Amino acid sequence: MMRRFLKLAPLAVALTGCGHQDGNAQAATESSPLDSIHLAAGSSKLPFVKIEEVTESDVGAGTTLTGRVDFDEDHTQRVASPIDGRAAALLVSPGDRVKAGQALIQLTSPHVGQLQSDAQKAEQDLAVAQKALDRAHKLQQDGAISDKEVAQTEADFRKAKSDAASNAAQLHALGISASDPAITVALRAQISGTVVERNVLVGQEVRADGASPLVTISDLGTVWVLADVYEQDLKLIQTGTTVHVRVPAYPDQSFDGTVAHVGDVLDPTSHTVKLRCVVPNPDGRLKPEMFAKIDLVGTGGGKAIYIPSKAVLTDSEHARVIVDTGGGTFKMRVVSVGPDTDGKVRVLSGLKAGERIVSEGALFLQGEIDGQ
Repeated sequence: MMRRFLKLAPLAVALTGCGHQDGNAQAATESSPLDSIHLAAGSSKLPFVKIEEVTESDVGAGTTLTGRVDFDEDHTQRVASPIDGRAAALLVSPGDRVKAGQALIQLTSPHVGQLQSDAQKAEQDLAVAQKALDRAHKLQQDGAISDKEVAQTEADFRKAKSDAASNAAQLHALGISASDPAITVALRAQISGTVVERNVLVGQEVRADGASPLVTISDLGTVWVLADVYEQDLKLIQTGTTVHVRVPAYPDQSFDGTVAHVGDVLDPTSHTVKLRCVVPNPDGRLKPEMFAKIDLVGTGGGKAIYIPSKAVLTDSEHARVIVDTGGGTFKMRVVSVGPDTDGKVRVLSGLKAGERIVSEGALFLQGEIDGQ
């Protein structure tokens, strides 16, 4: 068997050599790797392929992040009911401007009377506990009561005071008092702003433990713009860094803002951290959930590789580019890239400056490689 193998080996080598000397545009043979293709000089396929050298550029003013517009959570209120009940009247609609303290929804609840009764009883218990404490202190001065009895009386007073405060706080949250004869409760705005969402109908039952807010109010005079920052760019960003924000709705305009927070935790999958920018929005043109691009301003100190997004071939698992390795040979290579920004993507790993890639016609060559 070994002799037979040795006799066949030269023949295999000869066949391989013939494949590379063939004038065909694709000289791949049965022994060629499946991730490469060879194009001979003068191949009819070369006019469909554009080759570009990979270069580095300064990171900084040209660095763009992708993100989205969100509510300024420091000036947003999500109104929930502190009590189970039913919506008796809706006093605002989406788009309305409201002021702090303004009534938004009127509720009816059978629990209001019970809360008032509990609050009144707590006030009475507190008054009794106060008198008992005053009497105990007087008896203590006369030596007619033990220190242990005084301590117990003081503990009873503290409990009565705590219960009264708790009941009063519940009524305060509802905007009523223990003696108020009101049968409806008004849910009120705590901030001034715009009603951006209302999730309740007249007659609808509401619960104190409801998952969704009944009304959302936000002051849209400022908005947050959220983005992800790559690990290697963290040195370029700090709190107070100036940014320019662009949105598709206004392609010829940018909105100035500042970096308010850089996240402390790195995402283990994407190797990015969360970035939050605060952007003034006096005319309300920036809307929450808009896609946004964030241009960093006045930063530098690093290099980055950007390539045309059409040079990248993606599937469900990897991103690849086709590299010109010289001599008419082109090979597939797995790379890691950032999101598409104005027709370019940032290469995070897999390529280095000076290498040559197929910037146009990559799909055409991919078909040739896959067809081997």
